[in-house]
Amino acid sequence: AVLQLLTWGEPDPASFPWIQAPPMDSMQRAMALLQDLGAVRDDQGLTQLGRRLAAIPAHPRLARLLAAGARRGVLWEASLSAALLGERDVFERLDQRDGGVSHASDSDVLDRVRALMAFADHGTLSAGPRPLRRGSARAVLRAAEQLDRAGHRVFGKEGQDTQDDREEALLRSLLDAFPDRLARRRRAGEERARLVNGRGVRLGFDSAVSEAEIFVCVEIDGAGADARVRMASGVEREWIDGGRERVQIEAVFDEQRERVVGRRCSYLGPLLWSEQDGPAPDGVQTSQILMEAASTRMDRVLPREGSDWMHVWNRLRCLLEWMPGLDWGEWTHDELVNWLPELVSDRRSFEDLRRAPWLANLKGRLGYERMAVLDREVPDRLEVPSGSRLRVDYKPGHAPVLAARIQELFGLESTPRVANGRVPIVLHLLAPNGRPQQVTDDLSSFWDGAYGLIRKELRRRYPRHAWPENPRQAQAERRPRRRK
Repeated sequence: AVLQLLTWGEPDPASFPWIQAPPMDSMQRAMALLQDLGAVRDDQGLTQLGRRLAAIPAHPRLARLLAAGARRGVLWEASLSAALLGERDVFERLDQRDGGVSHASDSDVLDRVRALMAFADHGTLSAGPRPLRRGSARAVLRAAEQLDRAGHRVFGKEGQDTQDDREEALLRSLLDAFPDRLARRRRAGEERARLVNGRGVRLGFDSAVSEAEIFVCVEIDGAGADARVRMASGVEREWIDGGRERVQIEAVFDEQRERVVGRRCSYLGPLLWSEQDGPAPDGVQTSQILMEAASTRMDRVLPREGSDWMHVWNRLRCLLEWMPGLDWGEWTHDELVNWLPELVSDRRSFEDLRRAPWLANLKGRLGYERMAVLDREVPDRLEVPSGSRLRVDYKPGHAPVLAARIQELFGLESTPRVANGRVPIVLHLLAPNGRPQQVTDDLSSFWDGAYGLIRKELRRRYPRHAWPENPRQAQAERRPRRRK
């Protein structure tokens, strides 16, 4: 459909007034395939080949197969192959319980073409590795004749590169039609392989291509790591850029180590041939890759819980929650992504990013005046009657918490409050052993009630500490009294 729209002069198929527009990712995949087939240029302009492919009544991939076959003088074999791929399989179905194919082949497509040609010449149904379905074979031959006629009409006598080996010419033509399906076996004899886009596939039990290191995946079932290649066709190394490898050093993100590494990649055409890790190269590319990886995993790059940055950040979030009238803009976790360009320079890993100057960056963005408001309304520490300055713990969506020994609060009449007196602090009142004895946001009620109940027990257990009957009038202390 995209190729047809381009043929009609539509400059941007994505903006065409579809009755029901296809998903954007489908449109992008279609355009990418047309570029791979040589039907369109990078600027979406239609090529001369693209106009000719559009004149063939078949999928552009199959039309490209006819074009390649015509150029190599094997249009009939290419027409048979295209018809095969457009119809149901001509071989009797193979049951996996039978153990899969029993022979090795260069190409599942070539096996079928040979069997069809024998059927067309002699009427035999058993020339292939499995019996042919008579009805399917006849349907494919009729379709092949139609495609052959269309190929002669559109491509004419293009057999300028006619090869002596007609089977090799057909296999090369299959590579032209499936450039995006080129794959390399992960190890010799293994079923698993990797496509040019990095996607993993697995050769199915019904494919006879068991030895070729490089092949095109002509027919794939399923998606993801479970995708099964039902039909494949072997490719010789020399058919891809003359077998010459090109090497380039790339910066890539190592997911397991959470760092950017340098990777020496060797390519055969678009196919990754080998790779070896090394130090990440200096420069903008490394910073950009680290930033892109970090932007989707901000929880992995922010300073850890309990850090000074996290404490100030939580205080800020609480202040904006408790005093919504402050016009300070957006300060959310989503906004932190925009800080990354200032922090990634000369860094290679998530660990490096966690050690970046997040706190200085935060204070710089707030500025002196707003930091003064923050320190006044949501203070880092509070001075209690004993003279100690104790840290207040803040967490957005929760009340602030101050943990203090009971003796340090003697003389304090009521619960301290923050945010211009709007929010009471939850006091964790600790026994001398540091364990909470009471949690309250109403200190006055504690002095009047619960304190008297626990005083007797705590006085017995901790006699060196002061346990006055009237804590409001008592002198606060940091340390227990010395024995006389």
